[in-house]
Amino acid sequence: MAKRSESEYVYASAYIGTLSQHMMTNRDIMRVATSKDLESAEVILREYGYGEAKELREGDIETFIRREQGRLFEEVRSVCPDWEELKFNQYPFDYHNIKVCLKSEQLGMVPDKTFHFMSSASIPVATMIALIRDRNYSAMPIQMERGITEALDVFARSRDPQMIDIILDKACYRHMLDDAENTENDYLIEYVKKRIDAVNLSSFVRLREMGKSWNFFKEVFIPGGHISEQTLVSSYDEPYSRVAEKVEPHGFGEALSEGGRVLKETGQFYEFEKLRDAAIMHHMQTSRFQAFGIEQIMGVLYGKEKEIDNLRIALTGKLFGFEPEEIEERLKVTYV
Repeated sequence: MAKRSESEYVYASAYIGTLSQHMMTNRDIMRVATSKDLESAEVILREYGYGEAKELREGDIETFIRREQGRLFEEVRSVCPDWEELKFNQYPFDYHNIKVCLKSEQLGMVPDKTFHFMSSASIPVATMIALIRDRNYSAMPIQMERGITEALDVFARSRDPQMIDIILDKACYRHMLDDAENTENDYLIEYVKKRIDAVNLSSFVRLREMGKSWNFFKEVFIPGGHISEQTLVSSYDEPYSRVAEKVEPHGFGEALSEGGRVLKETGQFYEFEKLRDAAIMHHMQTSRFQAFGIEQIMGVLYGKEKEIDNLRIALTGKLFGFEPEEIEERLKVTYV
């Protein structure tokens, strides 16, 4: 994939710049969380570029969130000089849909639009259903085909549905990293590597808390990040504060030290998850100092994705009557 000059991004960067001007801070999101009701929340969201959302008035937060995720990708794709450079951002949605298809098949169910599919995928849902049903992989990347073939083969021998998740997660991030490396862009490559590190640290923490062995952790570990499998396996029985020292060079020290402390005191993962995501966001925010280029577009795309995730937290918390303080402490770091 040939590198593009910054001049090719002038129009896209100008458009993305206007999008970034409407991005929300945590204070803005808390305005939504503390509004009188969901109808009032919709009015506030219109100030930040969100359109009419009858789903909110009906209490259907998840449909609103999914629609906004899809709209975001479509909006950025429409102005990007070459979406192939950023297409890897859609792969987690593709691989999620693949899992739904394969697990439905194993249960003897025919998947349809009522299933939990993600519309932000690079391959339309109806197409993905048909491709997997017919075992016709011609319209998907070879990496997806290999992931599906391996998942089906391992499941046929193990009859363990969890193996479908494990194999497809590895295939997804391997696919993302391949595409990022093909761009030869350090910013994009570093982003995917940090995503992989974050997933591995989440598995590390959760499996430890569940009492699972380090052997099982080795099964789910995803190669390709900065933090090695050996580093985490050798730390499996150590206090989080000690593990934090080892991952600090990669930006995840606070997630393990402070997040681990809160986890031990409360049994809650939210602080770890917030600080884990903050480590990725700190890398993405470096693009704010660049006037043009794929970095700026990627930074805003990621920032808007996290904004939508924060809105899910705020709106769901509001719907279920959480106190504002409870909502605020769970909000992730924003791009602006």
